Amino acid sequence: MTEQHPLHSRPLPEGWQIRTVDEIKSPEKHSCVAGPFGSSISSKYFVDAGIPVIRGGNLSDELVRFIDAGFVYVSEEQSLKYVAQVVAADDLVFTCWGTIGQVGIIPRSGGHEKYIISNKQLKLRVDPAICDPLYAYFYFGGKDGVEYVRSHAKGAAVPGISLGILKGLRIALPPLVTQRRIVSILSTYDDLIENNASRIAILEEMARRLYEEWFVKFRFPGHDGEVKDDGLPGGWRQGPISDLYQGLYDGPHATPKPSDEGPVFLGIGNLTESGRLDLADVRHIAEEDFGHWTKRVCPQPGDIVFTYEATLNRYAIIPRGFRGCLGRRLALIRVDPKASSNLFLYCMFFSPTWREVVAQNTLSGATVDRIPLSKFPQFPVTIPPPEVIARFDELVRPMLAQAEGLNQKNANLRAQRDLLLPKLISGEIDVSQSEADKKELVA
Repeated sequence: MTEQHPLHSRPLPEGWQIRTVDEIKSPEKHSCVAGPFGSSISSKYFVDAGIPVIRGGNLSDELVRFIDAGFVYVSEEQSLKYVAQVVAADDLVFTCWGTIGQVGIIPRSGGHEKYIISNKQLKLRVDPAICDPLYAYFYFGGKDGVEYVRSHAKGAAVPGISLGILKGLRIALPPLVTQRRIVSILSTYDDLIENNASRIAILEEMARRLYEEWFVKFRFPGHDGEVKDDGLPGGWRQGPISDLYQGLYDGPHATPKPSDEGPVFLGIGNLTESGRLDLADVRHIAEEDFGHWTKRVCPQPGDIVFTYEATLNRYAIIPRGFRGCLGRRLALIRVDPKASSNLFLYCMFFSPTWREVVAQNTLSGATVDRIPLSKFPQFPVTIPPPEVIARFDELVRPMLAQAEGLNQKNANLRAQRDLLLPKLISGEIDVSQSEADKKELVA
């Protein structure tokens, strides 16, 4: 009887085999281990620089290979106590407690030579003679792989998987040459996505640098360098931020019934730290509920949405084609085009001056921080003349429009990759073909 694929209800293709994680791990010592015991890697050992410790924020359950930023560190000396937990290029890291399904792979061109996994993670170094590391990553990191891992979690309140559970997970392995072809096809998408992401980051940085030159250092066209007694150029003033927008709206203070499809219900997690709206993983509301959840405001293209509670200083511009509503702890600014520009405000929100205003007005609660929306309209900002703002908008708008277009391309590339991945991992698409055929597949 032909074996069934662990992730898909279909027979294994000819030449494929089922192995467990324990059978594909590298034969070397410490190739498949759990993180350090909790108290042995607590915050009291963290230092400003050293060996980075991987935590949940560095992993994703949305097929992002690795988030190589936002680390805490331990000293080189302290790291010697975690020899078994050291991970390097091509090692896989699984979250084993809390957000089950997160999986990452250490990049070959990462920012650090080695890392240490935390007490909530598991390490897997595969035997490359049996399994290509990236094949294993795509297998467990795709949507079906994530659900497969989650289905083995134990515990109701806080789910978890033990090292024993990880070792027992089954993986469908085609011959190595086929694994590498699958990896090559999927990596073509990832390479395009990464290239676009780099271009987006450059465009956004250009816009923010221009803002800093004009509105922080006052190096804008036509200015001779002179300032008034208040330190501002002529025609500039200090005023409340409300002078620059038409309306401020907050989201509902409740959560709607979930729906499998329909308009988007934005959450804090959909706003990235870099200032983009990430709609790769969203909640939906039913079409018939849309009117109720947009009574206060219906987001429009060009509106600026931001967080005001829990995770602060997240901002994004509503893109064209978006249809949805604000979620909890989110607010929205609608700019008055006669007085300002949404791009001027958006860039301002990333300036150190604005971040200081937010810090000074942050209220620290028992569980979360927040900024009071009732006082937000009076937050002080520097207000240039409308003609200066308009000129800035003219220069920056093409940059951010190009960034938005690239962001949409990346969304399409991810969608194509995610549709293709299960067909490749299951063997539904036969990749035992020439390189020319492979290029045609991803064209």
